[in-house]
Amino acid sequence: MTLLDVTGLTVTGRHLVVDGVDLTVSAGETVGLVGESGSGKSLTARAVAGLLPRGMTATGSVTLSGLRLLGARERVLRSVRGSRVALLMQDPFAMLNPLITAGAHVAESLPRTGFLRRDRTRRRSEVTRRLAEVGIDDPSVSGRYPFQLSGGMRQRVALAAALARDPELLIADEPTTALDATTQHEILTLLREVQRARGMGVLLITHDLRVAFEMCDRVAVMYAGRIVESGPGFDVAKVPAHPYTSGLLAALPSATVTLPRLEGIPGSVPSAGDVTGTCAFADRCSQVDADCGHARPPLREITPGRHTACLYEVRPRPRVEQPPAALREPSPGTPLLTIDNLSKRYGEHTALGGVSLSVGEGESVGVVGESGSGKTTLARCVLGLAVPDGGRIELAGLDLTRRGRRGDRAHRLVQCVFQDPSTSLNPSLTVGSTLAEAAAQGAREGRLSVPELLDLVGLPASYAERRPRALSGGERQRVAIARALAVRPALLICDEPVASLDVSVQAHVLELLRTVVRDLGTSLLFITHDLAVVRQITNRTVVLLRGKVIEEGQTPQILDTPTHPYTQKLLASVPPTP
Repeated sequence: MTLLDVTGLTVTGRHLVVDGVDLTVSAGETVGLVGESGSGKSLTARAVAGLLPRGMTATGSVTLSGLRLLGARERVLRSVRGSRVALLMQDPFAMLNPLITAGAHVAESLPRTGFLRRDRTRRRSEVTRRLAEVGIDDPSVSGRYPFQLSGGMRQRVALAAALARDPELLIADEPTTALDATTQHEILTLLREVQRARGMGVLLITHDLRVAFEMCDRVAVMYAGRIVESGPGFDVAKVPAHPYTSGLLAALPSATVTLPRLEGIPGSVPSAGDVTGTCAFADRCSQVDADCGHARPPLREITPGRHTACLYEVRPRPRVEQPPAALREPSPGTPLLTIDNLSKRYGEHTALGGVSLSVGEGESVGVVGESGSGKTTLARCVLGLAVPDGGRIELAGLDLTRRGRRGDRAHRLVQCVFQDPSTSLNPSLTVGSTLAEAAAQGAREGRLSVPELLDLVGLPASYAERRPRALSGGERQRVAIARALAVRPALLICDEPVASLDVSVQAHVLELLRTVVRDLGTSLLFITHDLAVVRQITNRTVVLLRGKVIEEGQTPQILDTPTHPYTQKLLASVPPTP
């Protein structure tokens, strides 16, 4: 039985952003909506729920079990939200009020009818039952505030609140993007179990193709405001019918083999309004010919249940799976960075409990572990942003643990690339000003100019005149890398630098970092929870658990034959690469 039926959905603001989307979700079915940022996925979901931002309008048809939602009065939409359609967002902090407890969030979402309205004791019992349904069996969690919970626990509370009124349809918008592999696996398993128990329909929006193909019965691939391919998840993963889908799959890093080159799709997603009368993917397609630009290809059925908006049979991109020549072997001799028995506490919490590791010259070392394992605290201590309680950090003969002794030399020796470039770049400065300011802090000898820095990270010299808001996420991260390299650091620390990027952009950035290590001889301390990324970028891997090193060694050895049960658990949580 069709639960959600979307026909000809078009969303317009200052520009056209969603262009004639057709989509269905049946009861008990999970449908994935995938594509790069800017493709229109989230706005499609918001249009379904009647939650478009001010200034945007939607046309077409959206019905839920026969009830027309698009164009309905706000009173009707309010009665539907929560009770029949619920949303689960990427960041639970955006859904949870920091001033009220986890139990209060669920209680607030429960229907205020019958005994639940009159009987406080039964209401508290219902809150406990709802939290238990999402795997929270500790009653004390009900009295905690969001900041007292881990990311996975916050997402469980958000899910319990979303399900409190027993909706028919759950729209999950990037619900696991910010979570580590094991927590992501737990949340997705939980979501699948709850859905099966309730017979609920799920519309899962994600740019993580592994998650989509593991979770979804059907997958719709969205590009520039349109659906360009749809079909059963297994079929789309194994035999993509559109060049865009093929390109996304080719860009996926693998946790089992090291690829000789990470191939992203060139260019970026165009505005839907700029490609209304042509194939939206033509400018980025490796199989384009003269016929592709003449008209917009329709979404046509090629086999029962399979649709594509491409005129031709797709030639899958081959993945050459062989040992790469890209990873540089470290120079023998004294390590560039030595960390010995490092400890750090925050009140009663031990963030680091005697961590020791080293990074050689020209070597790339990965640090992996779940959220709370101490990865970021380790980076902050090396960068001088946190003062360790004990132990020693030595970088190129300089003791970084002594207070007040870091100075300009330490600044030039180590730089960092953070997860979100939009928060690390000054929005009021042009790219050129940002890079020139950074380069001025380095030594005069060998100093790179702004055009040279932009060329190093694969951006045109004209980008020097742009401001961060005029750049895509991947372009901003390239600028952040260029700024970090401006002082020619001996060590570059990358703290989840590709966690929030689309798979194609991620491939470009990872290949850039491999080039930096290979050509400049820069050492890399790469912090991440993504084991597929670790496989592609590092020589050695260190596994952290609760502030302690529990396993370390050559990356292929760690990922192919892990010895510690925790490392084995991390690997088992990684969704398979299609």
